[in-house]
Amino acid sequence: GHAAAGRGEDASPAAPALAASALMLAGGLPGVLRSRCAQAEAAEAGGKDKVDPDLALKRAKGYDPDLQDDSMYSKACQAAVFGTLGTASFLWMHWLNKTRVIDREKLTDVVYKRKKEYEGRGLVTVSNHVSALDDPLLPSAMWSIPQFLSPRELRYVFCLTDRCFKKYWLGRMLTSAKVIPVERGAGLDQFAMRFATEKLDNGDWIHLYPEGTRSRDEGKTIGKFKVGVGKLVHSPKVPPVVIPFYHTGMHNILPVGAKNLRTGHEVEILIGDPLFFDNVLEEHRQRGSSEREIYNDITNRVEKALRDLQQVHNTRKNEDSCKEKRL
Repeated sequence: GHAAAGRGEDASPAAPALAASALMLAGGLPGVLRSRCAQAEAAEAGGKDKVDPDLALKRAKGYDPDLQDDSMYSKACQAAVFGTLGTASFLWMHWLNKTRVIDREKLTDVVYKRKKEYEGRGLVTVSNHVSALDDPLLPSAMWSIPQFLSPRELRYVFCLTDRCFKKYWLGRMLTSAKVIPVERGAGLDQFAMRFATEKLDNGDWIHLYPEGTRSRDEGKTIGKFKVGVGKLVHSPKVPPVVIPFYHTGMHNILPVGAKNLRTGHEVEILIGDPLFFDNVLEEHRQRGSSEREIYNDITNRVEKALRDLQQVHNTRKNEDSCKEKRL
């Protein structure tokens, strides 16, 4: 599959996300979703949108949290979107490029609650941010095509409202791709954080890019984390499991400022050990720490875990280089 893609070639502007969008448009699903949303909005007029005006603004841009509930209708819409978008992204990463996922079972064990300590907990994953299409390309590369048809176990992810919800139909599709609109500069008390906390209480998976922006040096350095990750660990009824993963190579597939996806490159994803914060939170309760102190401490610990993972990757890479020189 890789031979057909010349190393470093630019691909067609029809990236996986755009290809999936075309499929959704051709199938007429956005029209169905628009009708569904109109019914929901009419039923809720004067209801929770008055309590949460932040949500009312997002509905006007195509977002509808009713398409992210546990109903059969929502799951069918999610399976349709992930089935197209996820499959296209998986093929792009594994056929037109070469992706290596290291210690994948650390993630799948938590997602599928294969150990007792994972039961009754949500999952927060964090990673470095390099490319505008880190998501959906990276999560799709870590999964398998059949799993895209079971969206219950797939991630939720934040995306800026002014980036992902520019057009109504795009907002509809991304809602079913489990994208949560977030406002830059709106602080911790906003809809995205409240909604994510609810999902973690439900045992779901939230993925974050805690740097808050893409790397400008091809991912060589990791930026300072925003404290939102600390809040999402502290706020749920039961602290979620946190898993960091570090990746390299995405700057070659879609560099900052580029419009076209590229083929023939190598990507590596290194998944770290699960982190638990029950003891940390208990220590803070005994000390009477403020919420801000708790958020900062958790955020610093998670940031250190990702930096340590970067160091593991760099050490492994240097060792491999030494072995190649000896040969």
